[in-house]
Amino acid sequence: MAAFLFYIVIYSHNLLESDKFYSKIGFNIEKHQHGDGEQHLVCKNNDVLLEIYPLPNSDNQNVTKNIKIGIKVTSHKTILNQSEFFRQYLYLPPRETEWGKKMSLIDPDGHIIDLFEYCQ
Repeated sequence: MAAFLFYIVIYSHNLLESDKFYSKIGFNIEKHQHGDGEQHLVCKNNDVLLEIYPLPNSDNQNVTKNIKIGIKVTSHKTILNQSEFFRQYLYLPPRETEWGKKMSLIDPDGHIIDLFEYCQ
């Protein structure tokens, strides 16, 4: 038997900022809605979906806290060249790890995003 990751759901207080953040990393974000459900953001990356749902300011029960997401990117340099935007989100600068070169950002809702550089 084999298991494969299918989707990840996180919640955001500001979908517009989340859309801008994840789009600048390189995701193709689209608006989506399941039937009569809430409109949310979705990105399909290979076989894994990242879904970002709106979270009203008063709703703290559905906050996705302590989430860390690892993402492969082709270049940290491309992201760092957008320094005006990403300066506010930089958590840890690029460094070598046992899994390769890694840089960490904190998204607009406080989720830690580890970006691993890889060669194509």
